[in-house]
Amino acid sequence: MNLMIATRNAHKVGEIRALLGSQYTYWTLEQFPAAPSTVEDAPTFEGNARKKAVELARWLTGQPLPQTEGKAQPWLVLADDSGLEVDALNGAPGVLSARFAAEVGEGNASDARNNAKLLRLLAAVPAEKRVARFRCVIALVAIRPIELKPFDRLFPQPPESNLLLGGACEGKIAFAPKGEAGFGYDPLFVPDGYEESFAQLGESVKNQISHRAQALKQIRERLSGGVVCAGITRASA
Repeated sequence: MNLMIATRNAHKVGEIRALLGSQYTYWTLEQFPAAPSTVEDAPTFEGNARKKAVELARWLTGQPLPQTEGKAQPWLVLADDSGLEVDALNGAPGVLSARFAAEVGEGNASDARNNAKLLRLLAAVPAEKRVARFRCVIALVAIRPIELKPFDRLFPQPPESNLLLGGACEGKIAFAPKGEAGFGYDPLFVPDGYEESFAQLGESVKNQISHRAQALKQIRERLSGGVVCAGITRASA
């Protein structure tokens, strides 16, 4: 099965590959540079994840995708939207996590700027009130016929043919960055039950407890059980 990951973020791709395993052929936007960008303007993680997956799937249906022995291969598009919710900031940065410190019209801001803004806004907030969570929603959309097991096990609402699964990881925001690994807000986020940040814990631990790990485990369970997408050749909204 081909799994198209709707991102150019190498760190995110690495997490997804590590959690889903080597049984899939992975593709990313790096292999499809002409793919159009999706404007992530939905007010929820669910909305942005679905929009990215559906728009990319629609575009890919018109592209000459690889085949084996002249046969159309099963393809799924995987898109996620994730971010940090801080209770003391009424859930911000939320869906704007990657653009938290960006100027109007600028696009995403650097990790360093986003982290600096977060610390500045929380400067007067005591440790017990720095409660936060990482949240992730993953959307799957079929763009090729898939012959595996019962249809509704993966896509419960045909012909829309999309599946949304999510995960969350509770924790707190540290007073200063800790650790060199990870990306985004990882140096500031300390998950419940740990003293170290995501950036200190490393991939082996993060890939067991993170928001994305929880969502991907559900995806892995669904895919390993098999999928039937009889006759789906186009993605629908």
